[in-house]
Amino acid sequence: MTHQEALELIRTLLKAPNDEALMKEINLNLPRIDGTFFAVLHRSAEQLRREGKPHIADALQRLGDVILRMRTLI
Repeated sequence: MTHQEALELIRTLLKAPNDEALMKEINLNLPRIDGTFFAVLHRSAEQLRREGKPHIADALQRLGDVILRMRTLI
């Protein structure tokens, strides 16, 4: 996964209207999610915290936690 693909996927996941839609998107993209995705997610959360947007940074962190749990179950 490229940096740009990771950003696009993060945006897609954050736009999910509900938990069911989010889980569906995660399941569809789980095989593509790799170290680059998690690195971009982490850097984005750090940047948002520096910009004074902790609520969005927290949402990214929760998203990463959910995906990581799902990856370890497979």
